[in-house]
Amino acid sequence: MPAGALRIATAAALAFLAACAPTPHKPDFRALAFHAASDPQIFEAQALRHTVQVMEPDDVFHPNSWKGPLRIAGVCTANVLQVTAVYASRDVDYLLVITRTGAERFARFVDLRTCREVWPPLRAEIPIQVTGDAISIVKDQWLRLFAEHPPIQ
Repeated sequence: MPAGALRIATAAALAFLAACAPTPHKPDFRALAFHAASDPQIFEAQALRHTVQVMEPDDVFHPNSWKGPLRIAGVCTANVLQVTAVYASRDVDYLLVITRTGAERFARFVDLRTCREVWPPLRAEIPIQVTGDAISIVKDQWLRLFAEHPPIQ
């Protein structure tokens, strides 16, 4: 076989293998819908196989935020306060927790097994938006979310 034909055949074989190789799923984050637990100071939601709890709502009937902390029931407690939203994806081992301190908002990445933050938080001065595999912390800009590393800025 001539060298040029061999290169074409090799490139075609590599392209075929790449197309057949499994690719990791991209995260698909969805907001958790919290509901009151038996204790009116605790709200909880299901995330994968875990019950996620947030403490001390700003309003027992229609909460918009929780003083905290955030807890993975029966596992650990995260040191995050002023929680305004929590997002989970079936394809990652962390929660995306939105917190607020005054005018500043933060996106925190909390490990489901240890409750430690897996990457430094992202800071925003606009309301943080999350949709599927992207997060917006700057007006009209979206960062892609990944399972294995922090968003690329």
